[in-house]
Amino acid sequence: MQTQGCQSLGLLLRGPRGTLRGKMKPSARSRIRIGSGPNLSEGSQVPEPLTEETIRLAADGDADARRHLVEATLDAVWARAMRLLRRRDEADDIVQETYARALAALADWDPRGRFEAYLARIATNLVLERWRRARPTSGLEPDLVSPDAAEPWKTVAGDEEQRRRLAAVWQAVRRLGPEPRAAFLLYHAQGESCEAIARTLQAPVGTVKTWLHRSRRAVRREAEAILTGRDAPRCAECGDLT
Repeated sequence: MQTQGCQSLGLLLRGPRGTLRGKMKPSARSRIRIGSGPNLSEGSQVPEPLTEETIRLAADGDADARRHLVEATLDAVWARAMRLLRRRDEADDIVQETYARALAALADWDPRGRFEAYLARIATNLVLERWRRARPTSGLEPDLVSPDAAEPWKTVAGDEEQRRRLAAVWQAVRRLGPEPRAAFLLYHAQGESCEAIARTLQAPVGTVKTWLHRSRRAVRREAEAILTGRDAPRCAECGDLT
């Protein structure tokens, strides 16, 4: 497999426009617990941007403020979870747990920071916890080479060979250690800067850049090995990423 440069990886992972098809399903939205009153519904309107006053009211238990807080940030949190996990059911679980933790700890939120960044850290940490519990996988999994494997992504995978290529890259990414994998996907699939990733993962920028450099080499090597049916040689870079 020939994948040239960082732009090729980004294009393969997030597609030409870097956007997701669809949003969180209404059935999953309705399971987000926001306090008294009705939960989120399919017909929820796009709310106004968050303010400190809204967050303060939400911390005091105001149901309308809590609903506003969730509706104003839900799409971004769900998109992050989807780009990290690529499985709708797992992303839905992460979103629900993210808001459960965030709403329970609203009184401790530091208003000097952006609430959206606070949610991003919670969601990313939950994904890291999930990855640490998961067992390593090998080979191409059947669901990753099916015709719907690229969904809900707008990707360049338009035929069987491209779908296999995309699936191999994703399988290789899943072999990275939790923090390097998060850095890799936040950079290539989410389009975040090294500085933003460093803040989310609470790591030095230099460490993030090292993870990215080594991850790119490991992913290309592993993906080619998966496609050709041979074992990828283990190296110092790969070992440092587990």
